[in-house]
Amino acid sequence: MFFYLSKILSVFLQPLIWLLALLLYSLLGKKPIRKRRSLRLGIALFLLLTNPFLFNAVMRGWEYKSMDAHAITSPYDVGILLGGYTNSYILPGHDRHNFNAAANRFTQTLELYRQGKIKKILLSGGSGKIIPNEVLEADQAKTLLLRLGIPESDILVESKSRNTYENAQFSAKIIQEQLPGATCLLITSAWHMPRAKGCFRHTQLDFTPYCVDYHSEKWEWSLNKTIVPNAFVLYRWEKLIKEWVGYIAYWFQGYL
Repeated sequence: MFFYLSKILSVFLQPLIWLLALLLYSLLGKKPIRKRRSLRLGIALFLLLTNPFLFNAVMRGWEYKSMDAHAITSPYDVGILLGGYTNSYILPGHDRHNFNAAANRFTQTLELYRQGKIKKILLSGGSGKIIPNEVLEADQAKTLLLRLGIPESDILVESKSRNTYENAQFSAKIIQEQLPGATCLLITSAWHMPRAKGCFRHTQLDFTPYCVDYHSEKWEWSLNKTIVPNAFVLYRWEKLIKEWVGYIAYWFQGYL
């Protein structure tokens, strides 16, 4: 029930929906004072949520700070890669793997493996959709890794999980059954790591957080990075707001 409710309510966490609602009220509302207030609020919200400087400041404070690859001097037995980096809607998709904006989760995990920082890769992620996809993300990613020359013996697959909590529970079960006592590197986006770390803390795994897919950037004092509105920032705010709400919901559920 929690899974389905979270997916339905996530629609109302989109800033674009808020802006649209304020705009429509400013046009169709009956009371002139409230219409003007709605328009002003919509403009103010638009300027705030498209400002790259403000977003960068907030994201730099939120994203989890973990060690970098150079600090890994002894290889981990398993790198646990959490899903969320695939776009299964892009066409064509039958002969290739299509990524979304979180592709660094996959590519930087592969880089760690090639550098000898992790011995095996556990792909964790099924379908986060209410109506599941026919092909699950972890299965798709395994196919790609095999095409890239990774031995099948170095790939573990967990394709049943639908959210971060299930990522932790199902991944822990696989490792405890197949590689008991293994040292694990938990790999996910820096903005997602606080919630992921909290979920994995409830397992018996020996894990170390490793962040990839950072959204925060170094400071740049140009107009495009400080004042000029950026539509892509609005999309990034949507991801961050959903992550905040997800973190709070998980805390109330006792998942963290």
